[in-house]
Amino acid sequence: MQRYKYETMIVAFRWIRLVFAYLFFILAVICAINYQIGIYLIHQGRGQLGVLLNTQSINNYSQKNNLSKQEKENCLLIEKIKAYSIDSLGYLPTKNFTTIYDQKQSPILWVITASQPYELKAYEWTFPLIGKVSYKGFFKKELALIEYNHLIAQGYDVDMRTVSAWSTLGWFNDPLLSSMLKRSKGSLCNLLFHELFHATYYAPNSVNFNENIASFIAHKATIKFLQNDTAALNNYLNNFNDNTIYTKYMICQANFLRAYYPSIKNKSNKQILKFKKLWQISDSLKELPFTNKQKFLARTDDILNYKNAYFVDFEQYDSMQDSLELYFNKIYKGNLKKLVQDLKQDKTIIKFDN
Repeated sequence: MQRYKYETMIVAFRWIRLVFAYLFFILAVICAINYQIGIYLIHQGRGQLGVLLNTQSINNYSQKNNLSKQEKENCLLIEKIKAYSIDSLGYLPTKNFTTIYDQKQSPILWVITASQPYELKAYEWTFPLIGKVSYKGFFKKELALIEYNHLIAQGYDVDMRTVSAWSTLGWFNDPLLSSMLKRSKGSLCNLLFHELFHATYYAPNSVNFNENIASFIAHKATIKFLQNDTAALNNYLNNFNDNTIYTKYMICQANFLRAYYPSIKNKSNKQILKFKKLWQISDSLKELPFTNKQKFLARTDDILNYKNAYFVDFEQYDSMQDSLELYFNKIYKGNLKKLVQDLKQDKTIIKFDN
């Protein structure tokens, strides 16, 4: 038995060496074509590898740490969510979220988005295989700050934020992050359904559609999954309703700004006019009918600091929700699994409009 394990390890290491030799070759080609993208991908590869090499089983993590009742319940919930995503939704089976990475209460990934200063037009980066992307992630905060300041210096409005999860689109086995266990039941369901969907379906050069459809399906899936847990479902829907009020308001204001900027673009005091309009948007938040007003009023500074980039973020994830709802009800009559299957087979007629 020991010899068998040893031979298995040798075979595994040979495959790992082969995979990394292949990846190194690809990176060498990319570096030769575009040095900056090549260096960025090397940094991201190191960051991703650092996470993957320091994961542990969820069972081991729960035994070594003094988890709260909610964290323990969430540990037991993960496999149920994954099984449901496959059996009831038609997601592709993956080994994602079978391990956990201990963040030690620190952020793990910073994301940059940017926009033109007098036009709601997202800055885009182009990467091999996935195409154009309107956000850029960094495992090191100092590298994110360099990109942030570089874009600021070029005159862009820039947003820099931490994220609670990310997907490698099936390239690696994405681990659970320890901070996810602190989420409410509904919030964890939504997050995992969203990220697992990215490993099932992803359209190149269609960032807004990819994020919008993942958000749409994750919300519908969460409601279906929690239908027999009234308390968790009500808690989820209450939070979702507040978020929807805020999101729809931001999408509405993004549309307003898109029409407003051409009228001030050539004026000498356009910077002052832009700031006044952003201040009016942030100040009017207090008039919205939130259940938890303080949670959203705390975001007013973000609007003034990140400016257009803040609104671009909302468009990436939520600008298509109403259209998707109409399409879903008309074509699929509430059949979520059929929608997933058609997306996997490219049978839908949804427009990938960014």
